[in-house]
Amino acid sequence: MRRAISKTSACTRRRAGVRTLALFLAACVMPLGPAAAAGYPERPVTIVSAFPAGGIVDVIARRLAQHLSERFKQSFIVDNRAGAAGSIGYSAVARAAPDGYTLVVASGPTTMAPPGSATPSWQPQTAFSAIGMIGTIPQAIIVSNGLPVRSLPDLVEFAKARPGQVNYGSAGGGTTPFFTMELLKSQQKIELTHVAYRGQPEVMTDLVRGEIGVTAMTVPLVVQQVRSGKIKAIAVTSSTRVPSLPDVPTVVEQGMPDLAISNWFALMGPARMPPEVVATLARALSEALAAPDVRASLGDLGLVIQPAPPAETQAFVQADLARWIAMSRSLGTEPTHSKETTK
Repeated sequence: MRRAISKTSACTRRRAGVRTLALFLAACVMPLGPAAAAGYPERPVTIVSAFPAGGIVDVIARRLAQHLSERFKQSFIVDNRAGAAGSIGYSAVARAAPDGYTLVVASGPTTMAPPGSATPSWQPQTAFSAIGMIGTIPQAIIVSNGLPVRSLPDLVEFAKARPGQVNYGSAGGGTTPFFTMELLKSQQKIELTHVAYRGQPEVMTDLVRGEIGVTAMTVPLVVQQVRSGKIKAIAVTSSTRVPSLPDVPTVVEQGMPDLAISNWFALMGPARMPPEVVATLARALSEALAAPDVRASLGDLGLVIQPAPPAETQAFVQADLARWIAMSRSLGTEPTHSKETTK
């Protein structure tokens, strides 16, 4: 009996061993599914900045690229493709292969076509896959020293007395500063002349020179010039005052709460990216935004870090685009001048 039991046990062990080996070999040849993203990225990844070097989008893209390069032990390269209010860069990403090797730092409503432009070959509501939210930055409304105004009511009164004679600059129709100024025009019944540039650095240069009178721009890009006295800040587009500009009143304080418009920033890629690649990048982005060095460097830019997962980010972007498209239609806005070819 003992011998029969022994033989049976040995046979059972052999069969179990064969089954284990078979399962192992099957696992080796089975498709990996979501785990396939473990090999991503296998080559350099491009992060498109749709605005020139030195702008806030470019700086955020480079901070993230540095961290992601270290995280994945693979190059993440920032590619500046400026022009047409961001449409050149966004269009390149929309047409790229949805494999996770071309990404973009999206900013506010600039993922939509500028008002008055030809219909693009891509639709902003469906052209991109959200990877995750990065954060928000309020704007400051700033004026040239040559403009004798020190508040929003002053600006409104000055512009009403000089219809169309005050110029404002932006990085093009469709950008957040553009909509901020157009909303100011619409609500206060004033006429300002829009001058479009390639990016915010060029707008600042001409504002300091006095070639334009007013603009809206993200707070971190104006602090140094305001403190040095080269320009004046007359409002911040937030509901509370900004620590870096504590003496500048908010749009809410000055009776214009609808101008409380902040820029948002998100990491995105072409539509129909593999879910496992999106998940891999989303985890890496979340880790980056939690890293002390990244938080410190982005905080120095004035960014309020507000991470969000892909689905939540996608829903937010869709809602924001719908808001700005509706506003564009209601305002009937389009740029009247352009300095893109001379800057």
